[in-house]
Amino acid sequence: MKILLVGVGGIGSWLIEELCKSIEQEQIDANTEISIADNDMVEIAQVKYQNFTFDEAGLNKAEALANRFKMFGVTAIKDRIKNVKQLKGHDFIILCVDNEPSRELIITYCFKKGIEFLDLRASGRVISAFPKQDKLSDNLKFVDGEDNASYSCQDRNTLNQGRIDKGNKIIALIGVQMVLNHIRGMRNKVMSISI
Repeated sequence: MKILLVGVGGIGSWLIEELCKSIEQEQIDANTEISIADNDMVEIAQVKYQNFTFDEAGLNKAEALANRFKMFGVTAIKDRIKNVKQLKGHDFIILCVDNEPSRELIITYCFKKGIEFLDLRASGRVISAFPKQDKLSDNLKFVDGEDNASYSCQDRNTLNQGRIDKGNKIIALIGVQMVLNHIRGMRNKVMSISI
């Protein structure tokens, strides 16, 4: 299987570690190829709630994590996913993106090509997971393609108060379980909760 993880910030940086642990625990085939895509740099402020170290500040996020997990064959794509050519060759795509246009592009591509995906989101204590549904419209109703803002896995007001929520780590773990469910032939359900 070839997995593409798009976005390795607040959710994806924790998810890749857990995917690699699942390979180590022989729950995911060791021959699974995992590519991680992100064009952002590690910021010092993000080290508090993303799976990076202070030594990685200033590095490309995908490259930093691919280097850390290279023993599992993880490879980095240091570009933002902007077109369908970048998505070719993958059997399963995990979205941990911070913007709606990328989300819409990837979901639409997956439906056209019959590729399974999982869309994970977090904003502070509010977390959601959207596996591929029966119809494109069932997934796109959760996407605002006109919204061009970038979002954080942390609620901005809470973060400004100096508080960090763990929703991003929780949804990363749920996401790994959903990947395992998919591999095991089990159907995942949409979930959204406020903790």
